[in-house]
Amino acid sequence: MSSEPASHTIRLPVEVVVGEDVAQSAGSTISRHLEAKNIVVLTGQNSLTHHAQGVLNNLKEVGYIARTEVVTSSSVAEANRVLSAGYAFGAVVGLGGGKVLDVGKVVAHHRRVPFISIPTSASHDGIASPQASLIGLNGAHSMRVEMPYIIIADSKLIADSPLELTLSGVGDVLAKFSSVLDSKLAQQEGEYVGEYSISLAEMSAKLVFSNLESIVQLSKSGIRALLEALISNGIAMAIAGSSRPCSGSEHMFGHALNMLMPGKVLHGYGVLLGTKISLALHGADWRGVFEKVEAAGLPVSAKSLGVPPVFVERSLVFAHKIRPERRTVLSKGLTLVKARQILDEVKAY
Repeated sequence: MSSEPASHTIRLPVEVVVGEDVAQSAGSTISRHLEAKNIVVLTGQNSLTHHAQGVLNNLKEVGYIARTEVVTSSSVAEANRVLSAGYAFGAVVGLGGGKVLDVGKVVAHHRRVPFISIPTSASHDGIASPQASLIGLNGAHSMRVEMPYIIIADSKLIADSPLELTLSGVGDVLAKFSSVLDSKLAQQEGEYVGEYSISLAEMSAKLVFSNLESIVQLSKSGIRALLEALISNGIAMAIAGSSRPCSGSEHMFGHALNMLMPGKVLHGYGVLLGTKISLALHGADWRGVFEKVEAAGLPVSAKSLGVPPVFVERSLVFAHKIRPERRTVLSKGLTLVKARQILDEVKAY
């Protein structure tokens, strides 16, 4: 039996808005909840050029004084640069992709002010999670921050982003097929993982799997399903009090691959390959999932990812060292011989 914590605080967004063109009325949405008038808007150069003006105009219309900072990297140094700015702000708005949102969450966390998430792509569940990943975290792959105070997910912005980023988001959601099995394994060994958080993570994976074709086609209903699933994953982590229900052995593999080949493989693609491997290690039906995934055009092998097979082997052998405290199907590690056997079985080369 697992030991439940004596108490558990769950912080959720005060408002989540999903739909077409909702970013253009972001100021009106934020003003329903936020009195502080001085805010900082973090964005990327591409978002500043193509998306930011409408958001900034609406913020000004409702009375906000917004300073804009262009985020150039997902690093501790970049977060510190913004934190060292010589002006006060009562909230942080992140308008951009993953690096912008991660830096924004960390800045808001350190300043103890609300963070508003306005993603311009849906490449992973960071758009709604209480986790942030930055380069320079002393070996840590993520840090715990506050849940976004408001999430404004504009499906038109997502549909207009590069297809590979949307498919990466699909991969990150489907990875929950593996992470929930690792969570249940941890439960059996005495770790407390809330049942509802596991169920929510699993439900999001099933939702995206059943809507896979419409998501790949970038239909309105497909993009909405993906956004709702990614947001549900963030809520699952908030309920669990950790990333546990949404991050297991498949994420360890993905992080290991990124360490060996920094910036070469999108996060969602790496963890999707890790999911195929982990499902096989769990003895689950990986074929039933990945026949459909492969048919939809997602990369699920070293060849389709453009990764030398040796790096996939090394990543799998090393993966258990990424988070040694987290019980998963990879916790005991794999020999190179066993790694090659499982990679052959799932056609990961």
